Amino acid sequence: MNASPKKRKHQLFAVLVNPINRLSDVGAILSALIFSGMVLLILAEVILRNFMGSSTEVSGEYSGYALAAMIYLGMGFSFREDAHIRITFLRERLGAMSAFVLEAGCMVFAMVLSGLSCVFIFDLVLTSKARNLTAYTPAETPLYIPQAIVLVGMVLLTLQIFGRLTALIVGGLQQFKITHDAGKN
Repeated sequence: MNASPKKRKHQLFAVLVNPINRLSDVGAILSALIFSGMVLLILAEVILRNFMGSSTEVSGEYSGYALAAMIYLGMGFSFREDAHIRITFLRERLGAMSAFVLEAGCMVFAMVLSGLSCVFIFDLVLTSKARNLTAYTPAETPLYIPQAIVLVGMVLLTLQIFGRLTALIVGGLQQFKITHDAGKN
């Protein structure tokens, strides 16, 4: 027996969105691990400076890279979990159809901006690698490494926005109306 068109559409949605969600989970786990590493690095720096009269020489630089990595690798997961700040005063005052169109338009706009950011960051990574650019610090870290981590985070965010847009389209106006009306109460 053939599955109904609606069931096929939902199966396609699951095949498409579930891997995106798993990738976002991996990004969040990496973000947490990087946070732990940053805490250990700062702790080591404090201990070295206060008790041994020494320094790691790289704690400030690498903590900055870790902070950027944490933020960017966690953005896709945060977006999926609705942890990003959203201004919804307009959407809450619209009817379901208008709110659906606004939401879809915002998702398309966000996906385009995020996708363009990926393109520009990718170009930055390639340029930094080709020119052998390094940080002006004692570690002389190749800049393409932290830039590539930021790129991965932006790709995860772009995929998650695509997943949300796909969910919106697959769910359609009827499903959106249910959640929209529940959000008004």
